[in-house]
Amino acid sequence: MNRFVKSLVAALPPSLLLSSFSFGVGAQEALEPVVVTATRQQTRVSEILADVTVIEREEIERAGGETIVDLLARQPGIQMTRNGGPGTSASLFVRGTRPDQTKVLVDGIPINSLDLAGSPLRFLSLADVDRIEILRGPAATMYGADAIGGVIQIFTRRGAPGLSAEAFAGYGSYDTAQGSVGLSAGNELVRLRADFQQSYSGGFSAMKNASGRDADDDAYRNRGGTASLVLTPLAGHEMGFVLRENQGRAHYDEIPPTSQYNDYEDFRTQQWQVYTRNALTDAWTSTLRIGHALDWHKYVSSWPSRLRTENDEYNWQNDVALPLGRAMLALERFEQKAPLSGDSSNEESIAINSAVAAWSANLGPHRWQLSARHDQHSTFGGQDTYALAYGYQIAREWRAYASLGTSFKAPSLYQLFDPYSGNPHLQPEKGRNREVALVWERNQQSASLTYYHNRVRNLIDWIPTDTWGGRYINVGRAHFEGVTLAWEGTAGDWQWRTSYDWLQAIDETTDKPLARRARHSATASLWRQWGAWNAGLEWVGVGRRYNDKAKSDELGAYSLFNLVASYRFAPDLKLEARIDNLFDKNYESVRGYNTPGLSAFVGLRYTPR
Repeated sequence: MNRFVKSLVAALPPSLLLSSFSFGVGAQEALEPVVVTATRQQTRVSEILADVTVIEREEIERAGGETIVDLLARQPGIQMTRNGGPGTSASLFVRGTRPDQTKVLVDGIPINSLDLAGSPLRFLSLADVDRIEILRGPAATMYGADAIGGVIQIFTRRGAPGLSAEAFAGYGSYDTAQGSVGLSAGNELVRLRADFQQSYSGGFSAMKNASGRDADDDAYRNRGGTASLVLTPLAGHEMGFVLRENQGRAHYDEIPPTSQYNDYEDFRTQQWQVYTRNALTDAWTSTLRIGHALDWHKYVSSWPSRLRTENDEYNWQNDVALPLGRAMLALERFEQKAPLSGDSSNEESIAINSAVAAWSANLGPHRWQLSARHDQHSTFGGQDTYALAYGYQIAREWRAYASLGTSFKAPSLYQLFDPYSGNPHLQPEKGRNREVALVWERNQQSASLTYYHNRVRNLIDWIPTDTWGGRYINVGRAHFEGVTLAWEGTAGDWQWRTSYDWLQAIDETTDKPLARRARHSATASLWRQWGAWNAGLEWVGVGRRYNDKAKSDELGAYSLFNLVASYRFAPDLKLEARIDNLFDKNYESVRGYNTPGLSAFVGLRYTPR
């Protein structure tokens, strides 16, 4: 099934689509995965006019001892940098945009925070994740501020009818150990699920060529879990509650070293939500959701500090089936607060009230999706965004689309109000994206080619000042231009997937490349199933890029190979193993920081079938 589908169609129910589409749709397409991130409505992956990747549970399990950012770094259009081993600061560049220019959601709740990585994504466990959806390209009309580069949404696992238990235990290099247990119970009325996980890694020194205290291994530990309750009192009516939390400690090194200190960070990240989804009529479904996200950090270093971000989300969404297509209307309120002066009683906050409208439909070979949004920001007033997408089915195996969309990102509370570097006169960053794509599909194979050009003005950057430190200011414009080529397929017992990205991320103020974005990157994987065995080879290649915006410090290109295999002893029991960085490549994603060498991980998974 195509994970890199770049074009897609209207949002009519499948039955209407089948009857009205003159080229026809095969039975295979009826089995396509359903995604929600691109349109905020359940939509078949081949019906979305956007650049989408879906990571299913099978691929998540293959990640073994890896973190969620390792898994995301192998996806098209995403590059990753990390300041050391697991738990250290990690940045994901979606189509070259900054980490804080990508919206990150857990079950629909935004977790973007004042963390320098844009969100606490690196602390989330994969143990309770059912799937991950990645939407590349601006999505401000659907999700508001922060979605200039795209959206990453994580869906946690839910209970199922019956009673079952799952378990996983694994051990690997760097004294890495993981364990998790999942319990599920339910019937047609009530479904319950609870997941518990704990992981530890002895790690390695985050700093290259370290000495003294910095030469020690920087360990990482993380424990947490998820609990969910879903009630279905009547057909078409559902209520639910979800709670997720992770906490632990991550050791790290400061570069340049300010003292010989054993730096570490205590963290806690939590998300919860309550919701009710009701089919009020055959054509109208209403969803009410209230959610909360907490991101808390305590830094013990030469500069001790604390950081806490709290998000509250209130959402009322209405999905309406129309004679032609369907509509989505939503009202939202988002609140964020954080103490910035060291005094927890002195908090800064912002609030955004929003109204969203979207319409998608198809007529013969024509497909379109239109959306508009108004955000009333407590600091910056009204902000309007829109998106237009048109698709055309050229032939049974070929389709294309073109889209235009705008986006904005409000300055963070830290950029506005930090007593040392904040600037209350900052203006929002604003983007305009143009995109075209061509997709080919035949039987079990698919290929896609996507071109995009995203221009952002009022770019925010930190600039050194004459006095100690620096200040955030609006420095000018940047553009992100690129091409993504993807191909995947299945033939007999073989599966393959490959992608190539060409990216030009340019600061138009200086006409120089933005730091740590490679112009060329690529991924590939090849898998084979025979009997109880499943084995594969993964490859990630990243080209040369500059460590700084002055274009004075170039980081070398690198290629990483991973081997992954599993053996199923019984229908419910599977042995999993992976070897990462097979050829022990010595490379840097950030100058001065170590990256993992040759490493192995082995685990045993019990999953009732």
